[in-house]
Amino acid sequence: MTSQANNPLRAVQYLRMSTEHQRYSLENQAAVIADYALARGYEIRRTYTDAGKSGLHLKGRPGLQQLLSDSLNPLRDFDVILVLDVSRWGRFQDTDQAAHYEYMCREAGVRVNYCGEQFENDGGLVSGIVKHLKRVMAAEYSREQSAKVTRAKLQQARLGFRQGGSVGYGFRRMLIEEDGTTRRLLKPGQLKGVHTDRVMTVLGPTEEQEVVKRIFRLFVREKGSFNAVAQQLNDEGVPTGSGRPWRPKRIAYIIRNEICIGTYTYNKTNHHMRQPLGRRPQEEWIRVQVMPPLVSRALFRKANRLADGERNRYSEKEMLRRLRRLLNRKGRLSPNIIDAARDAPTYMTYVLRFGSIAKAYEAIGYEHHGRHRLKPELRGWWTNEAILDAVRRLRDVHGYVSKKLLETTPGMPSPNLIHERFGGLLPCYAAAGFPTTQGEIVSAAMARRPYRTKVRPNASTPL
Repeated sequence: MTSQANNPLRAVQYLRMSTEHQRYSLENQAAVIADYALARGYEIRRTYTDAGKSGLHLKGRPGLQQLLSDSLNPLRDFDVILVLDVSRWGRFQDTDQAAHYEYMCREAGVRVNYCGEQFENDGGLVSGIVKHLKRVMAAEYSREQSAKVTRAKLQQARLGFRQGGSVGYGFRRMLIEEDGTTRRLLKPGQLKGVHTDRVMTVLGPTEEQEVVKRIFRLFVREKGSFNAVAQQLNDEGVPTGSGRPWRPKRIAYIIRNEICIGTYTYNKTNHHMRQPLGRRPQEEWIRVQVMPPLVSRALFRKANRLADGERNRYSEKEMLRRLRRLLNRKGRLSPNIIDAARDAPTYMTYVLRFGSIAKAYEAIGYEHHGRHRLKPELRGWWTNEAILDAVRRLRDVHGYVSKKLLETTPGMPSPNLIHERFGGLLPCYAAAGFPTTQGEIVSAAMARRPYRTKVRPNASTPL
């Protein structure tokens, strides 16, 4: 590798903006970085960009991910990363995370220079203190902005204005001007064009309103069976508006949607600062009457009592027994397979009872990875030593082991099984005798293959 002393002028730049509305942000960043590079004699060889990406997490920022990967490559063609300021590197809520990524680059021999800051990132005491303060300020700025947006949305919701999301079958979104004048109906997926405009929920076409009323009547008549209602509507050819057939989970959504009694409900879930989605207690929900009821409140309450009965009709043991029987019959599980089964509760019933469908799957020993099906019969076959041998063979072939490689290589133990046996992938790597720090893992992988050339496994070649 060419040393930094022999070739100190090789650089790349990283640009990031938070939203697509910051139209000229990337150009402004590039202009400042260009002046900085010209004054110091840097040659910018490449640009890594994350346009319209939040700085809260590394996930969803392919530009920074590729930059970090290239920085750890011994065959890279640069020694310096130029960034406008600390906040463009990231507004991570854990300030150690931003420092960690910079440290990874520095350990690999790549400096990170902040071109718009008033300090030199020379590794000294002053720069370390200032960087930490800047990272704290960047994280705090995101928290303050999030709190402001949240307060504004809550206030608008209390006035009856929708704060995003679909309205559901039988209803539409109406665009309202600042003075209260109605403008036009919004099509599905269409956004408002003026910032000061608001959106309210209104009744949809008459034929859809009648179908919603009929769904409630059928649900009560069928004693709370989502499957039976969906099947009857499909048999009669009732359109859904999307071209797809009726599903039990869609019936469940209509039955539980309070907009059917004219009430707009907001603040039911918590996804603050892109944290994992959580459900708020009902006393924190905002409920506003925005239109006359489409169905009577008595019918709505009766239908929801039956829906609660659907959730509690079976014990957890019986629900799992039926789910296991369905798995044995179909060979795999999915929301559509569960909803289509007449001898099992609905997909949403499992979610509401167990907290998530993944927990229900785990309870019957079924592992899944998105669209990839894991053979359940392999679960008991893998001993700890067999797992370690398989992981070692995989590393011998590719030079590294990753979660994605385990999932996509035939005949490998699943990452979930490894986590269950060893407590995670890194403890498994340590038990197999591999390096366990992130830098060591990536550097070892890069050293085993040509620069930016992927070696793909051959399923027909034994490991």
